[in-house]
Amino acid sequence: MLARTILIIVARLIAASATAQTSNSATTIMPKPACPGHFGEPVAITAAPLTVEMLGGSYRAHPGWPDPGEPRVDQLRYSWALMLHSSDPRFTDFDLSPGAVHSRTSGCWFSWTSIQEKSGIVGTSNARIGNSGYVNDFVPARPAVTPNIVGYRFVAADGNVYRDGYTSVGVWNAEDLTERSLVVAFDGKRFLILATLPVRLGAISQLPDLHTQAYHLTLIGEGKRGQKVAWMRLVWF
Repeated sequence: MLARTILIIVARLIAASATAQTSNSATTIMPKPACPGHFGEPVAITAAPLTVEMLGGSYRAHPGWPDPGEPRVDQLRYSWALMLHSSDPRFTDFDLSPGAVHSRTSGCWFSWTSIQEKSGIVGTSNARIGNSGYVNDFVPARPAVTPNIVGYRFVAADGNVYRDGYTSVGVWNAEDLTERSLVVAFDGKRFLILATLPVRLGAISQLPDLHTQAYHLTLIGEGKRGQKVAWMRLVWF
């Protein structure tokens, strides 16, 4: 009887060990994909202007602004915007946009030389596989609390914002998969919709202005494979 009891206990311990190992393997965080390319590898990317009107905005008469006025998309000032396109299968599914943009699926960072004119960035050249857009591969942490916005799904945010009590600025996409998104300032208790855009977004980064309380927001679209993707700079002034 004693021997049988011991065998039952041993069998249960083995089963418990197997269950724990299965559970641990199921919750293992998969490593990020390594980019199937090398630094500096050319990537064919085309760019076309994306006007303020195409983003649902308009020019508004404002003291100090020459005709046709100040370019605005809701509460944000339009700086520049482009529609990018590439048939490279790695150029898809964007989740970071600190200048260079990162593909979550391929693991690649993409960078290019911006063609700058008086009106802003009007095109790109020398597109290539680039280095991380962050120092030492730093990645911004997701805010601990994000607001629930009816009809929209949280996508990404950038913190370290200090404006009117708000601490983060982020993007939300329409839940019904239509081409519609929100740019939102928020903290742990409230939120402010800064703009509604007619594109789906994948990432946002912010850079504070050195001389004013404004924040320069760089946004990249979702980036569905083989389709055009919006890349833009809007200013929360």
